[in-house]
Amino acid sequence: MNLRFLCANHRQWLMSDIRRAEQAWLEWTERGALLCEEGDYPQAIPLLGCAFELSDFLLSAREPGYTVAARRFTDGARMLIEAYRQWGETGHAKHVLVLASSRLARELEDRANHQFTTGCIRMLYSVEVSVADTWQGQVIRSEPGSMSQKVPMLH
Repeated sequence: MNLRFLCANHRQWLMSDIRRAEQAWLEWTERGALLCEEGDYPQAIPLLGCAFELSDFLLSAREPGYTVAARRFTDGARMLIEAYRQWGETGHAKHVLVLASSRLARELEDRANHQFTTGCIRMLYSVEVSVADTWQGQVIRSEPGSMSQKVPMLH
């Protein structure tokens, strides 16, 4: 099963600029969350999938810092998993769970972030808690030079 959402050209264009990637991640996450709130999972999944791919890139780049990047990756995976489940695609949901937990497991080598990463992995397996409740109306945004904060989604 291949869950690629970004085409090669867009992937390269976005990943060539951290700020561009962060902005696209934010826009796609906000829009995908809004579509999930409306129950439009077929439209939400491609957006959440693109955001999930970007969050993997941002995690690798440690942008805007490890804990923010790991939390975004985890929350994005949870949103995508829940969207797939709500749409009835449990096989895809399980595949995303395996991909995300495997990706985070590679981060466990970093002893400085081991405990935080372990918590992120645990969060992946607690998807039964409604992701929509967790994300309803907000996403984590970071501004250059500032701490990350939850901000209202743009509607």
